[in-house]
Amino acid sequence: MSEASVKEALDQAHEHVQAFNKKLQSFAAEDLEQTRVDMENAHTEAQKLANNIKTLAEHQHAETRIHLKEAQTQLEEAAKRAKAAADASGAELKTKLHETQDRAKKAVEQLTEAVRAHRAAHANPPK
Repeated sequence: MSEASVKEALDQAHEHVQAFNKKLQSFAAEDLEQTRVDMENAHTEAQKLANNIKTLAEHQHAETRIHLKEAQTQLEEAAKRAKAAADASGAELKTKLHETQDRAKKAVEQLTEAVRAHRAAHANPPK
């Protein structure tokens, strides 16, 4: 995988996880039935994003890979919480929604760090 395509894939993963995070933030647990459907879809999307990041991590510098692995873990946890939210009701649904949102936010933070680490590694390559 060329350096340009690796950078592009990393940037694209970052954008996708940011969009996923924004989508989660927009879910309101007012219409419980719709929120359950949204969380079932979020479960599937989070798992897909985690799998994509796992594949992307295979082609990265060590420090970048660490952040990607953590982002993958956060997305897998978000998927679990979204699945639990889809099966929950009332206050439990709201709690699981907030837990899912928190994990997605942490995944975005880790991807931001991965992008920084990737740029730093390629700005000053080892001699």
